[in-house]
Amino acid sequence: MQKLALVGLGASGLFALKELAGVHVEVHVFDVGPLYSKRYPCPIDQGKLEVCPPKACSYCAPGQSAGSWNDFKVILSASPIIGGRLYELIGEEELQRHLDKVRAAILEHAPVEIPVVKPNGEDLEWIKKRATLAGMTYYYQELLHCGSDNAPAINSSILNEIASVGSNIVFHWDTQVVSVVRRAEKFVVSYDRYRKGGEPCEELFDIVIMSVGRGGAHWLTQQEFYKDLEIHPGQVDIGVRVETSCYFTEEIDKRFYEPKLYYRSRHANDIVRNFCSNPRGFVTPENHRDYVLVNGHSKMFEKSENNNFAVLVSKTFTRPFKDPQLYSQTIAKVVNMLAGGGPLIQRLGDLRAGRRTKSLVNNLVQPTLEAECGDISLAYPHRILEGILEYVDALDKICPGVSGDATLLYAPECKSYPDSIVVNKNMETNIPNLYIIGDCSSWTRGVGQAATSGMLAGEGVRQSIEQASTVLA
Repeated sequence: MQKLALVGLGASGLFALKELAGVHVEVHVFDVGPLYSKRYPCPIDQGKLEVCPPKACSYCAPGQSAGSWNDFKVILSASPIIGGRLYELIGEEELQRHLDKVRAAILEHAPVEIPVVKPNGEDLEWIKKRATLAGMTYYYQELLHCGSDNAPAINSSILNEIASVGSNIVFHWDTQVVSVVRRAEKFVVSYDRYRKGGEPCEELFDIVIMSVGRGGAHWLTQQEFYKDLEIHPGQVDIGVRVETSCYFTEEIDKRFYEPKLYYRSRHANDIVRNFCSNPRGFVTPENHRDYVLVNGHSKMFEKSENNNFAVLVSKTFTRPFKDPQLYSQTIAKVVNMLAGGGPLIQRLGDLRAGRRTKSLVNNLVQPTLEAECGDISLAYPHRILEGILEYVDALDKICPGVSGDATLLYAPECKSYPDSIVVNKNMETNIPNLYIIGDCSSWTRGVGQAATSGMLAGEGVRQSIEQASTVLA
């Protein structure tokens, strides 16, 4: 029996594993996180902590599978723009078929009924007219919002089902993979206990599926085999998390929950977009040990009086620069330095006036995350801030009040993507038997397409094993 190493068990890894359960291959799953049953909600939300701990907790530490545990939004539409680029790889029909399977799996394992957010004809006419008048472009999507509070139950239920039929699966929890090295036609995986250390162990595998997520993308570039991959330059998104009153956005929230609105800045012709809207949600820190970002989530039962969403400016670098992740991380660290180690918050009116925010007492919009008041313009490039301000002003034409002085901006909100790795339709790279899936491949940017990429890899491995068995028979 061949041996397969699956490195990382986020959305992509979980759905790859779903395809491999019961297949004639010995699957070893390596994940730096604890057992699913031991992963818990944000301790700040629980009232156990007031600020992030010095080291990342299990809520957003490596191994926590951020997308499928934090808010858990799933884009269900096969779009060439939203959620990733698998549309280019497998086409609309195939992508939609897999997204439908992701939808069915999640709804089957959900502890409560989760509605699919789907705009009707009247809503589409409403948004297209207002977006056009605002100089923005609306992209259609169907959305499944599971919520942070339902994520543990859904993921655990899917994993339990896999384990019940997957006698061929061996789990290595709280385990970090130190390196993956090619040896002839096989792979040597070196690993040890995460946080506890010790002498690394080594095992030889026939097949490797890398599912290390956006957070593991830099680690991926340090592996020996990376120089032999076919790649194209990656993208970076630098922006802020906007928090405003839910009453300014309630009309669009009611119709769409999270509309995808794109804008091209007049200042620099950059693409600016919104991302991860959370009506009546909460802004949350995201501790990456070396730096702290901001993110947002919403819950099915607990609500705030605010809406938060990211506004991101997209940039793709060309030669000679080739490390967009380092660029975004450097900006994040400068913001943290100015804020004394965490996120920074500023009133929109103060940013426009070129002054630091000193207090939020009596501000119309009260923050859902305690952050240090300051001046984002001391850390962000002028070009990025101009794009953000233009976007918010355009959005105000659809949601009057959003660009008011009291609206809050949190930084840093950075999304860095690795180099785009050339793969076939089953996510196999030019290195035989090496598959790279999910956000670390740069082909996906969300739970829906990340899960789909995992299914594609799992299907590819299963088919090759079945074909090999047929030949041997």
